[in-house]
Amino acid sequence: MDKSKWLKLDIQHFGNETTTYDFKKVSVIAAGTIITGWMDGDAIQSEKNEDDVTPHVGAGGDVTFAESTDETGTITLTLKSTSSSIPILKALRDSKEMFQLQIVDVNDNAFRAGGSECRIVKPPARTYGTEVTGTEWAIYVADYKEA
Repeated sequence: MDKSKWLKLDIQHFGNETTTYDFKKVSVIAAGTIITGWMDGDAIQSEKNEDDVTPHVGAGGDVTFAESTDETGTITLTLKSTSSSIPILKALRDSKEMFQLQIVDVNDNAFRAGGSECRIVKPPARTYGTEVTGTEWAIYVADYKEA
Protein backbone atom coordinates (compact mmCIF):
# COMPACT_ATOMS: atom_id res chain seq x y z
CA MET A 1 0.00 0.00 0.00
CA ASP A 2 1.28 3.46 -0.90
CA LYS A 3 1.78 5.13 2.49
CA SER A 4 1.82 8.59 0.86
CA LYS A 5 -1.94 8.26 0.43
CA TRP A 6 -2.61 7.67 4.13
CA LEU A 7 -4.81 10.16 5.85
CA LYS A 8 -2.73 13.03 7.19
CA LEU A 9 -4.14 14.61 10.33
CA ASP A 10 -4.00 18.35 10.79
CA ILE A 11 -3.03 18.80 14.45
CA GLN A 12 -4.50 22.33 14.45
CA HIS A 13 -7.99 20.82 14.45
CA PHE A 14 -7.44 19.08 17.79
CA GLY A 15 -7.57 22.23 19.91
CA ASN A 16 -10.21 23.23 22.42
CA GLU A 17 -13.78 22.87 21.26
CA THR A 18 -16.88 24.09 23.03
CA THR A 19 -20.20 22.42 22.30
CA THR A 20 -23.50 21.98 24.07
CA TYR A 21 -25.74 19.00 24.64
CA ASP A 22 -29.40 19.13 25.55
CA PHE A 23 -31.37 15.92 26.18
CA LYS A 24 -34.52 17.85 25.25
CA LYS A 25 -33.19 17.83 21.66
CA VAL A 26 -33.39 14.02 21.57
CA SER A 27 -36.70 12.39 20.70
CA VAL A 28 -37.89 8.82 20.37
CA ILE A 29 -40.92 8.21 18.19
CA ALA A 30 -42.58 4.78 18.43
CA ALA A 31 -45.45 4.01 16.06
CA GLY A 32 -45.98 7.76 15.55
CA THR A 33 -46.03 8.63 19.26
CA ILE A 34 -43.34 10.65 21.04
CA ILE A 35 -42.10 8.71 24.07
CA THR A 36 -41.81 10.68 27.34
CA GLY A 37 -41.06 10.09 31.02
CA TRP A 38 -37.35 9.24 30.83
CA MET A 39 -35.33 7.91 33.74
CA ASP A 40 -32.18 9.88 34.58
CA GLY A 41 -28.80 8.58 33.45
CA ASP A 42 -28.50 6.54 30.24
CA ALA A 43 -32.14 6.73 29.16
CA ILE A 44 -31.69 5.69 25.52
CA GLN A 45 -29.24 3.12 24.11
CA SER A 46 -28.93 1.96 20.51
CA GLU A 47 -26.51 -0.43 18.85
CA LYS A 48 -26.13 -2.92 16.05
CA ASN A 49 -26.38 -6.51 17.20
CA GLU A 50 -23.26 -7.68 15.31
CA ASP A 51 -20.01 -6.18 14.04
CA ASP A 52 -19.98 -4.88 10.44
CA VAL A 53 -16.98 -7.06 9.59
CA THR A 54 -15.16 -10.05 11.03
CA PRO A 55 -11.40 -10.05 10.41
CA HIS A 56 -9.63 -13.33 9.68
CA VAL A 57 -5.84 -13.59 9.75
CA GLY A 58 -4.33 -16.44 7.77
CA ALA A 59 -1.22 -18.43 8.68
CA GLY A 60 0.88 -16.19 6.43
CA GLY A 61 -0.44 -13.00 8.07
CA ASP A 62 -2.82 -12.08 5.26
CA VAL A 63 -6.07 -10.51 6.45
CA THR A 64 -9.53 -11.07 5.03
CA PHE A 65 -12.58 -9.16 6.19
CA ALA A 66 -15.88 -11.05 6.10
CA GLU A 67 -18.74 -8.58 5.64
CA SER A 68 -21.71 -9.15 7.93
CA THR A 69 -25.19 -9.34 6.45
CA ASP A 70 -26.78 -8.88 9.88
CA GLU A 71 -28.56 -5.52 9.80
CA THR A 72 -30.38 -5.95 13.11
CA GLY A 73 -30.04 -3.78 16.17
CA THR A 74 -31.41 -3.23 19.63
CA ILE A 75 -32.75 -0.01 21.10
CA THR A 76 -33.23 0.09 24.86
CA LEU A 77 -35.44 2.74 26.42
CA THR A 78 -35.29 3.37 30.18
CA LEU A 79 -38.43 5.06 31.44
CA LYS A 80 -39.51 6.08 34.92
CA SER A 81 -42.00 3.62 36.38
CA THR A 82 -44.49 6.53 36.35
CA SER A 83 -44.05 7.33 32.62
CA SER A 84 -47.25 7.90 30.64
CA SER A 85 -45.56 6.12 27.71
CA ILE A 86 -45.56 2.72 29.44
CA PRO A 87 -49.16 1.90 28.39
CA ILE A 88 -48.22 2.78 24.78
CA LEU A 89 -45.23 0.41 24.81
CA LYS A 90 -47.30 -2.27 26.54
CA ALA A 91 -49.99 -1.99 23.84
CA LEU A 92 -47.32 -2.29 21.12
CA ARG A 93 -45.94 -5.42 22.80
CA ASP A 94 -49.39 -6.93 23.29
CA SER A 95 -50.34 -6.31 19.64
CA LYS A 96 -47.50 -8.60 18.47
CA GLU A 97 -47.23 -6.44 15.35
CA MET A 98 -44.17 -4.69 13.98
CA PHE A 99 -43.94 -0.93 14.41
CA GLN A 100 -41.64 1.90 13.40
CA LEU A 101 -39.23 3.43 15.93
CA GLN A 102 -36.81 6.33 15.45
CA ILE A 103 -34.31 8.09 17.69
CA VAL A 104 -33.81 11.65 16.49
CA ASP A 105 -30.98 13.71 18.04
CA VAL A 106 -30.68 17.29 16.74
CA ASN A 107 -27.78 18.33 18.98
CA ASP A 108 -24.46 19.48 17.47
CA ASN A 109 -23.54 15.92 16.38
CA ALA A 110 -26.94 15.08 14.88
CA PHE A 111 -27.82 11.38 14.91
CA ARG A 112 -30.72 9.19 13.83
CA ALA A 113 -31.26 5.49 14.43
CA GLY A 114 -34.11 3.06 14.16
CA GLY A 115 -36.16 1.07 11.71
CA SER A 116 -39.62 0.13 10.53
CA GLU A 117 -39.59 -3.52 11.62
CA CYS A 118 -39.49 -3.36 15.43
CA ARG A 119 -40.81 -5.60 18.19
CA ILE A 120 -40.55 -5.35 21.97
CA VAL A 121 -38.58 -8.40 23.10
CA LYS A 122 -40.22 -8.88 26.52
CA PRO A 123 -41.89 -6.87 29.26
CA PRO A 124 -39.48 -5.05 31.53
CA ALA A 125 -38.57 -6.29 34.99
CA ARG A 126 -40.23 -4.24 37.71
CA THR A 127 -38.65 -3.05 40.93
CA TYR A 128 -40.52 -1.39 43.78
CA GLY A 129 -39.13 0.62 46.66
CA THR A 130 -39.09 4.05 48.25
CA GLU A 131 -37.63 5.74 45.13
CA VAL A 132 -38.88 6.09 41.57
CA THR A 133 -37.38 3.22 39.60
CA GLY A 134 -36.66 2.67 35.94
CA THR A 135 -38.16 0.19 33.50
CA GLU A 136 -36.00 -1.01 30.59
CA TRP A 137 -37.76 -1.73 27.31
CA ALA A 138 -35.57 -3.74 24.88
CA ILE A 139 -36.73 -3.27 21.30
CA TYR A 140 -35.39 -5.52 18.54
CA VAL A 141 -35.01 -3.68 15.21
CA ALA A 142 -34.89 -6.06 12.23
CA ASP A 143 -33.90 -3.30 9.75
CA TYR A 144 -31.65 -1.15 11.98
CA LYS A 145 -30.14 1.95 10.33
CA GLU A 146 -28.03 4.82 11.62
CA ALA A 147 -27.50 8.19 10.01
